[in-house]
Amino acid sequence: MTLNSAHPSPHRILVVGASFGLLPAAKIAAAGHQVTVVGRADEGAVIAQQGVAIHFSEHHILRPPMGDRGISLATPSQVNPEDFDLAIFAIQEPQAQSRDISDLISRIADRLPVASIMNMPPPPFLKRIPSLPPTLGESAYENRSVWQSIPPERMTLASPDPQAIRPDPARPGHLQVTLASNFKFAPFARPEDQAILARITRDASRLRETWGPVPVHLLTRGSIFTPLAKWPMLVTGNCRCLRMNGGPVSIRDAVNQDLNVSRKIYEAVTVALRATGAPSTSLVPFESYVNATQSLVRPSSLALALEAGATSVERIDILVLNLMQHMNCDPESMKIMAAVSALVERSLVRNRMAAK
Repeated sequence: MTLNSAHPSPHRILVVGASFGLLPAAKIAAAGHQVTVVGRADEGAVIAQQGVAIHFSEHHILRPPMGDRGISLATPSQVNPEDFDLAIFAIQEPQAQSRDISDLISRIADRLPVASIMNMPPPPFLKRIPSLPPTLGESAYENRSVWQSIPPERMTLASPDPQAIRPDPARPGHLQVTLASNFKFAPFARPEDQAILARITRDASRLRETWGPVPVHLLTRGSIFTPLAKWPMLVTGNCRCLRMNGGPVSIRDAVNQDLNVSRKIYEAVTVALRATGAPSTSLVPFESYVNATQSLVRPSSLALALEAGATSVERIDILVLNLMQHMNCDPESMKIMAAVSALVERSLVRNRMAAK
């Protein structure tokens, strides 16, 4: 393994979320920085014992160092934000409502720059884009006030394009990467925060193993609109894995079973984003997304969670529907998107009634 940091002193990075968060954590730690991953105590104990392994293919596996010179594990209550230079949030938005995570967010407040790789953009980031309607997040979040302690200028967001799963629940530190695309971060507002992000992304992206360059780069060359490129993908694919009858379908099938409908949703959201000022270079063409879905042979985590009885999920569907309504998208696309959102809502109502 080759460590590429040219600086003698590593950065100290806090990654909140011990599932998907292991993907960026592994790259950053392998590049020579100190990373603490926050998760449940039982989960962390197993990961600390077994180690972390990111499987890109059968023979391409990244095993970052563990302990003080690599990845260490902690629970939210064990974290002192003063010990870190940057926080990365890799959780599902409803998880932020739990007492331990919401308390950690309030303790981080303006002490640390926060780089989110969540599908659901935290409200402080949305405030950094004045052209977005101020009512965009209404009814889309479990509790927006949880995030109020983080100043917008201290938060950025990535378009979380890579896809990874835990193939074996008994080995929580092992991830299988099913789509090795890149994290593309919008720049921070403050130069000193951007300098930290730029250094760790540069070091991580230069990482090489004996078998070659390690996939899934961390990039920070995009515009403030770059993370929004994920929105058409999420509502065209992830949110449409649900079915009224029967189990959920894969993202690939959700998109490809009726390409005309998929195109209509995708391009309507793209038009709405362009109307807010998003440049075409920050967005992804529909054909490129369709090509990427050929590797997405599992249902989305949202669909699997609802199928398993989840009573709260990320509501990116509401966020996008609000945007489409504000931008007066064509009625047919609005009708399709409203039906997608209604199915998510019905699934949640069913699960909440069953949980009583």
